[in-house]
Amino acid sequence: MRHIRHVLLSTGAAGMIAAALLAAPTGAKGPQAHAAACVKATNIEAIVDDSGSMSSTDPNTLRVKALKLLINTLSSGTFLGAVEFGGSFGAGTPAADTVFKPAAVGPNGTAMGNALDAKIMADNGGTDYNAGFAQSDADNPNAQARIFLTDGGHNSGVYNNGHLTHKVPTYVIGFSPGLAAPDDQARLRTIASDTGGTYTPLTDSSQLQSVMNNLGAALTCQSAPQAFTDQLAQGASKAHNLTIAPTTKSVQIALTWSSPLDAFTLSNLKLVVHGKTVAAGARTKVRKLKVKTTKSATFAVLKISRLKAGKLKFKVKATKVGSGAPQVTLTTQVTQSRNK
Repeated sequence: MRHIRHVLLSTGAAGMIAAALLAAPTGAKGPQAHAAACVKATNIEAIVDDSGSMSSTDPNTLRVKALKLLINTLSSGTFLGAVEFGGSFGAGTPAADTVFKPAAVGPNGTAMGNALDAKIMADNGGTDYNAGFAQSDADNPNAQARIFLTDGGHNSGVYNNGHLTHKVPTYVIGFSPGLAAPDDQARLRTIASDTGGTYTPLTDSSQLQSVMNNLGAALTCQSAPQAFTDQLAQGASKAHNLTIAPTTKSVQIALTWSSPLDAFTLSNLKLVVHGKTVAAGARTKVRKLKVKTTKSATFAVLKISRLKAGKLKFKVKATKVGSGAPQVTLTTQVTQSRNK
């Protein structure tokens, strides 16, 4: 991943399906059900399914990209840990192990991303929820929230309710047709509701990044992102604008996509107040917005400050459509913050 400070934006990104990303998840209410009661999670543990079926249900490892997006959007002092689980092939073969121990994402984000790339390879056999929860308890007993990602139902013996051993809010994301069985759906829903988390069922992995971005905002007590979903052919563009509240000090724009073969740019960034452009991201006679951009294979995050109440305008354009589809889906999520 590259971290670039600049004012003229050229953002590599590509499209992903997000039609259902804002649908209300099943299970208990999320941490933003009442803003006044929201307590920011400062220690989060990710429990990641890396069973063999992931080679077909998540061929672009979007579960890895989703966690990298989370790393890049959490505040630098937030602790994050991760374990992977699958199913044992036999004696001496672990069904779960550590991806990285809990640490602050700011100074450790790059190492965390490298560990995810090295460990998450769809090479862990079956699907043993027991092992995943046991490893997370051993690695991070002080976690205040957990994120549980899986593409299949528990299939390694009897599930012994390992989610109750360390009973903290567990936010479950289940994806792929492998979770169509009513018993599997019910188990995941129970894990979420028993712990005070949420369950988000998805049909495939394409929405993992945008759902993770929503979840990250909720866990850190930010307002829910405003989302734009565009179907774009190569060379096509779409303009967007949103109202900036008087209390907003900074804005985060996250672009997510499902194939690294597609590319987009974000340009024409400007702040308009009472019909007059007062700040822009390019070299103009008006004052400049401050923009920090992080780019990766399947997402881009732009953090924009020096704002005031008005309309923030920008344009997204599909510069490359290489994934084989005549049109690709770009999801753009905008989160407003009172912090600079």
